[in-house]
Amino acid sequence: MKHIELLGELGADADGEEAKDKTVNQLYDGSFRRIVAVRLRNGAILSRHHADVPITVYCVSGNGKFNAGADLEDLQELQAGTLITLEAGVEHEVIAEPELHILVTKFKDS
Repeated sequence: MKHIELLGELGADADGEEAKDKTVNQLYDGSFRRIVAVRLRNGAILSRHHADVPITVYCVSGNGKFNAGADLEDLQELQAGTLITLEAGVEHEVIAEPELHILVTKFKDS
């Protein structure tokens, strides 16, 4: 039985996309979690939204801001190595300053 599944290599432009301002690529969708790579360029914004399940956000590279809360009042600066968690249903947005690459894990109920 194989226990390891390679999801990909996350290089500078591993998603194969041209330099679009916003790219969202699903890397994995399993029974208990979903992993998504998000790249924002040129100050792009991942507009206000929420997830129905808890999430983690890991900053792979770049800089940006993660705002959360009913009025987006909570702020977390993002830089390579930043890891945050957010409970289900919390409104949030992500802003690149000027570029940002994050991995988002959405945890499923099963």
